[in-house]
Amino acid sequence: MQKSYSVLADYYDYFTHNDCDYLGWSQYLFQVAKKHGVKKVVDVACGTGKMTELLVKNGLSVIGVDNSQQMLAKACQKCKAIFVKQDMTKLLLPSVADMAVCVNDGVNYISPKSLPTFFQAVAQNLKSGAPFVFDISSPYKLTQVVGNNVFYVDNQDVTLLWTNSLKNDVVTMNLTLFEKRGESYLRSDENHVQYVHQTDFIKECLFNCGFGVVEVSADYGKEINLDSLRVTFYAVKK
Repeated sequence: MQKSYSVLADYYDYFTHNDCDYLGWSQYLFQVAKKHGVKKVVDVACGTGKMTELLVKNGLSVIGVDNSQQMLAKACQKCKAIFVKQDMTKLLLPSVADMAVCVNDGVNYISPKSLPTFFQAVAQNLKSGAPFVFDISSPYKLTQVVGNNVFYVDNQDVTLLWTNSLKNDVVTMNLTLFEKRGESYLRSDENHVQYVHQTDFIKECLFNCGFGVVEVSADYGKEINLDSLRVTFYAVKK
């Protein structure tokens, strides 16, 4: 069993191409950055650098942080940013940033017990008045759409089988990847764990860690409904 986002790193951009609107999300982030006069951003759980690249293209100085060396290797090929391998709950920058972002479910990989530790680490690496924007997969998505379900993507060169198990607000994801190698296929397995976070709990944690919540929306600025799949938090360090 491989570590999360090791083998999958080679295909991450392909598998998220249709499901994740990085370009649309970036417009919301740019508006927040402009409002706060942001110049330096830390992109936490940056993955393959899809959002990092867009932030750099918008003229921002970006530090991308991720715990997967394989994902960071892909990110380095996209843009001129500083990329650092770090555990996001132990975030440590050489100097404080003007803004922090964490897009596409990164916070769902942190247990409720460790969530205050993460928010405190972010706060310590931001200047006063700096915005912090992140999203989560909603409780509805993890419990009703993802949990206890099986998904697959199949084409000629690569096949992904994604089997999920939900128990006590914890989703265990077993990903099996088949890569075509000549006349045969190479199998690789990864295990991912995501946690269901309630909106009120996140807001409480943010408040206790020195953040004021400006806005909670669906999918970066949209109205929240009972079946919203992504919840976006826009907070500011006091």
